[in-house]
Amino acid sequence: MATIPENQSTVFASTATTTVSSKITVAGSTLQLGINGHPLGDQPYIQTPATKQISILKGMGMNWYRIDCMAQSDGTITVPHLLSPLLDAAAAGKVNILPMLYTRTMDLTKSQSYNYEAGKKLGTNFGAKYAQNFEYYDLGNDLTLDLLLPGKVGWSQYDFDRTKFNRTAAYLKGMDEGLKSQDPNAKTMISAGWLQYAFLRMCDTYGVKFNVVAYHWYSEMERLAPNYKINDITVKLGSLFPKKPIWITESNIRYSSTQTQSEKEQNQNTFVANFVAKCKANPQVKVLMFYELFDEPLKSAQEGSYGFLKWTTPYTSWAKKLVASNLTIY
Repeated sequence: MATIPENQSTVFASTATTTVSSKITVAGSTLQLGINGHPLGDQPYIQTPATKQISILKGMGMNWYRIDCMAQSDGTITVPHLLSPLLDAAAAGKVNILPMLYTRTMDLTKSQSYNYEAGKKLGTNFGAKYAQNFEYYDLGNDLTLDLLLPGKVGWSQYDFDRTKFNRTAAYLKGMDEGLKSQDPNAKTMISAGWLQYAFLRMCDTYGVKFNVVAYHWYSEMERLAPNYKINDITVKLGSLFPKKPIWITESNIRYSSTQTQSEKEQNQNTFVANFVAKCKANPQVKVLMFYELFDEPLKSAQEGSYGFLKWTTPYTSWAKKLVASNLTIY
């Protein structure tokens, strides 16, 4: 997930808390909501049936489930026995799956031509296997982190290692063309986060024909962005990419170890409610997805708090956090 480089951030201040609980809704807008999950590998998800995961999303009024996918050389996802029931459950529940396809075969030490062919092979083979299951494809994740030059923000083309960028862009161009050779209706997206939007413009200029601007936006970014004269990241992205729809594919609050559980939940609820309202106000933002469905304490302290659901007994019994309760429609 996108983070702010250490030299560009300050000590996290707690988001203002509120004791007011009110429903969070996208009513009156075309905005769709979704959430990230790891149903193809992480223990909390493996022990929760796919049908239950989809039911939880539907109960929060969510239409999208972003999942990370690792494809084998023939295009098959590494855990088809987990993917198949998820696809069935999603189809039955009318929830869309957004696969985030890892750039597994990209090699930044090799040439642009090598990376283009590697990306095209991966995209072609994945598309051949799953074109009937997906419409949208998320190409890679947090790719800017290996490309930024020290001390740079990412809002200029000069903030990136050009050699590494060219190899990355070649791979993405190959992925995009490979997918679309098998799925003519495919729509692809490339993501960035914080102020690294120059990466997306550079990909556009390079010739990567992605259809959607995907972005990661967390609470410390929201708090610090006005220091860079950005009061609304959705407006900024809209001005840079006026002809492309915007999807926020990761968003949530960052947590402080000094916060109580109640404070964490109140702060999360406040951030989500405010950011939903901001995205609703911009019709160019089509989808807003949060990170993530379940707490994952085995990964890290942050991952242990991101969830909209918390574990009362790992990993068999869970409870809704405040934000999930306020999103619940049934």
